[in-house]
Amino acid sequence: MCCAGCPWRDADSLDYPYCPSVDDEWSVSEAGRGSSMSHVLVFDECVASDRADLVGEAVEFLTTLPGVTEVEHVEREVIEFIAPGVPTSRLSEALRGWWNAAMQERRPWMVATDRAAQTVYELVAAYGYQRHGLQLTRALGAELTHVITMDHHFGRSPHDHTITLTANVMLCLPDPQHFTVVFHTGGLDDEAALTSAVTDRVIPALDILPTVDAMLDRWQVKQSIEESGRQPYWITEGRLHARVLVSRGRLAEARQVYQEDFEGSQPMQRPHLLRLVERLGVPPLTTGSSPHLTVAEEATLAAWQAHTTAANSLLREVTGARLDGSRRSLDELWAWLRQPPDRLQATFADTTPALGPSFYGYRTCDDIRSGRVAFEPWRRATAELVTAYLGQVVIRRARGTVWGVAGDGELAMVRHGGTGVLSRVFTIADGAIGVPVDRFDPRRLRQLADDMVRWVNDGRYPPWVVRLGTPGP
Repeated sequence: MCCAGCPWRDADSLDYPYCPSVDDEWSVSEAGRGSSMSHVLVFDECVASDRADLVGEAVEFLTTLPGVTEVEHVEREVIEFIAPGVPTSRLSEALRGWWNAAMQERRPWMVATDRAAQTVYELVAAYGYQRHGLQLTRALGAELTHVITMDHHFGRSPHDHTITLTANVMLCLPDPQHFTVVFHTGGLDDEAALTSAVTDRVIPALDILPTVDAMLDRWQVKQSIEESGRQPYWITEGRLHARVLVSRGRLAEARQVYQEDFEGSQPMQRPHLLRLVERLGVPPLTTGSSPHLTVAEEATLAAWQAHTTAANSLLREVTGARLDGSRRSLDELWAWLRQPPDRLQATFADTTPALGPSFYGYRTCDDIRSGRVAFEPWRRATAELVTAYLGQVVIRRARGTVWGVAGDGELAMVRHGGTGVLSRVFTIADGAIGVPVDRFDPRRLRQLADDMVRWVNDGRYPPWVVRLGTPGP
């Protein structure tokens, strides 16, 4: 079956076709200058994934061709070889003949995959499912179809085989929408695990969703229709919830769900959501003066700009340093940060952070919310105060630089160019606290300031940063 990123896989169809059998499955060409090989064989990514067995066998086949003296499988989809004086057309012709014949063979793993599909069918046939190759479908009216799909995958070698089973609900609203309820992966020959997945997970998870209204009942209390039943559901599921509400004509309720989606998404994603809401006839969402920001984000950014002067005064007070806006003063501040964490914690025990997790950017925010990084209030206060002072130094050296919000939501700085800053400070500051002197880089904060000045002055690439008082980046 096609790999997940294959452009030939139609996500809204009940039928997931194989990659097309056309001339772009693979190509042979002469290697570029400087290569130690004379030719290169490149496979389409889908083909390299779905037919890893044939890609591996192609290496062996090439070694049998007259004139080929050396073959190397350099990447999953790339084979390089030496065939001095052999025309590319002759190599392609020989490979095409072998490839077409090999593609007609029914391999043992294909038989095993078909057997697995039949096993699943026998388990669910009594529930009204019909088999279509590696898919099983159960139509439950014009709006809803349950779909169970099986896919074969190669492991780390062409001799390793796994099978995945995906249970989806397919909705017509009226445009097709699908959502995965159960996902299982296991060994191709592990019939016991497959049987357990179907009987213990797939059948129960789909049977409690016999209608779209049954799904809507769960969504109304923010409960996922996935087998986990997580509550609240993730925002991607909320979008399907909103589409169902639109199909029911419940536009005010749909607007509320889309508003939550807007406030939880990244600024650069929001214009698409606003266009979708308008196209669906949903009442307009509430935004800041910039359609990329929420009202709360815009207020926070305005407060931050007013807060930096007070933050710098507090930093001078607690450090005892002059902090005169020079590059050297950054070294003083950086050296002060190397004190033990308990001392910093006591210093900022009564300091309230001004910025929430979203202002640290998507990746860092994800690490924060998952607990992968420490995010106590004193650490946040430390990062914010250092960021405020670093910003002062950058603005002093690059006049016209202002604060803004980057496309992923991070607090940023922008002039001709722009980039996020808070996550960078948070990361390096956390690594400086309590570090032994022999592992301490005394110029690290100064280096970041120099980088920021260079980035905001670089106008080669339009920055995706929202500034206060502007409609967009």
